[in-house]
Amino acid sequence: MAPSFFDDYQDVPNVETGPDFDAADDRTLRMASRPVDKALLDQLVRYQETFLEHVEADASPEAMAGAAKAALETSGLDVKAAEWGSAVLRAFGGRRWTVQRLRSKLTELESRSGPEVDEVKKRVQGELVKQERETDALGRRYGVETVALLREREAELVALHTRLTKVLSRG
Repeated sequence: MAPSFFDDYQDVPNVETGPDFDAADDRTLRMASRPVDKALLDQLVRYQETFLEHVEADASPEAMAGAAKAALETSGLDVKAAEWGSAVLRAFGGRRWTVQRLRSKLTELESRSGPEVDEVKKRVQGELVKQERETDALGRRYGVETVALLREREAELVALHTRLTKVLSRG
């Protein structure tokens, strides 16, 4: 990208080159973002765990409203921080859940052979590369340090993401 008005931001360096408009959008969002540190991540996990404790058995609108209130109280977060943080965890958790599923599929395919299996393996491997690249791109949006911290707790965050998705997708 060409130099811009925002190039003087030291905490959000302009490392993009070429016409990657997603990178420019991510960088703009990064400037409006707040970093996730260990304390905030602990609060966000506590928020989601508390919410899930209240709604896994009963996902009625009333239960969800009560769960959101209890989760805010337990975590010490305000609504804005909880919603923003949940969006970060959803973006990361969704990407990493997809990576887990693709790796599982690749492991399953390793025991089989044939031209059609080789083609599927190739597509799965290509998608894995894409998902890893997209996870790294979250660093442009939320900060490299944030993504590194999320990766340290990936298993826990993907498990929470899976539970939350299951609850929220009940129809």
